Amino acid sequence: MEAVTSEAFMTWAGGLGLGFDPRYPDGNCLGLLPPHESARFWVLPVDPHTWPHLADSVLAGLDRWETGHLWPRPGRWPTAAASSSPNELIRDVVLRGAGVPNGWVGAIRYARHERAAVLAVMFAYLAFGWCSDDDLYLIPDHGRQVVQTDHHDVMHVECVNESRVSALVGHMQDAGYPLPAEPPDATFRWPHWMPPRHA
Repeated sequence: MEAVTSEAFMTWAGGLGLGFDPRYPDGNCLGLLPPHESARFWVLPVDPHTWPHLADSVLAGLDRWETGHLWPRPGRWPTAAASSSPNELIRDVVLRGAGVPNGWVGAIRYARHERAAVLAVMFAYLAFGWCSDDDLYLIPDHGRQVVQTDHHDVMHVECVNESRVSALVGHMQDAGYPLPAEPPDATFRWPHWMPPRHA
């Protein structure tokens, strides 16, 4: 595990063709540039017991990676002194256990053999996220996919093209996670890959 400054992380990401989506200049929406629609999302199952397996299935469906960067959407990791709710306190314990420095500004780079720590951090963000500041990105070292945990109780994966997305969809289907048939809530626009909505 290694803490990476924001400047170093953004320089590295930019070199791989990644950056903030210019359509949402204040959103800190990290992804492949230029923006495109080669992405899918999976809705979290009702039982939180299954979420680590969902996240692990996503990681297994990516192109092979040796290191991966975790980056929180606001650019800064939570500061324990600002935490007050039980959810925040539990999240902070998980983050410290995974080696995330308190209040760090930047990304955390994990090696592939530290996969359990990556999954623990992702689980904490999936379980306790309730606003956009609680979204988390995983960028593998090759930069060909972008994973996002979303406070709307979904996991997004963006790929370089539709062919790679199709391969990932098949992998996730085999793992027991078919694509959803409708968005999780009214804040989502209906994506092009979903079946038409019923009248």
